[in-house]
Order: sequence, then C-alpha cells, then structure tokens
Amino acid sequence: MQNVGVPRRAIDRKDGMASIEQVKAALAQAAEQSVTTTSQIRAAIDGTDQVLARLRAVSAGTGHPAISEAIARAEQSKQRLIEAATTLQGSTAAARQYINILG
Repeated sequence: MQNVGVPRRAIDRKDGMASIEQVKAALAQAAEQSVTTTSQIRAAIDGTDQVLARLRAVSAGTGHPAISEAIARAEQSKQRLIEAATTLQGSTAAARQYINILG
C-alpha cells in the first residue's frame, strides 16, 4: 500500500509507507470532508429551489422564451447538484467501507 493521499508529514515509517492507522485516519478525514461538502451542496440545492420559485412566480402569465430558458437552466443546475451530492455520498460510503475492511 503506497502513501497516496496521506500527507507526507503523517508518515513516520522509515520505508515511506503509511501505517494502516494513518491510512484509516486519512480516509476518515476525507469521509468527514465529503459529508461537509455534501451539506454545502444540499444548501446550494435549496438555494436553487428558491431561484426556481422566484423565476416561476415572475414568469406567471408570460411565455417569453428567455424566462423559459432561465427556468430550464436552473432546473438543470439543480439536477446536476443532486447528482453531485449522490455521487459524493457514494464516495463517502466507499471510503468508510474501506476503513472497515482495514479493520
């Protein structure tokens, strides 16, 4: 196991390899950062929902293509944020699974 992703200062073995505990600690930190980032993405999803609500309120009674495009792009942004959050949650789960495999 090489020390990929483990800060150099965290490696104290003479062979330059990270110990299992160091790898587990780095994985746990990555998983926690992933949880934090997922929360931030969820906040962005909420903000995008607010944008959509405002756009829809303003567009009531109009069929102008520009407002339709604004709504479509905001919806697309929201969908991509949802995908990002879901993918990041999968990353967190995989990191935690590897921690469990390491024991």
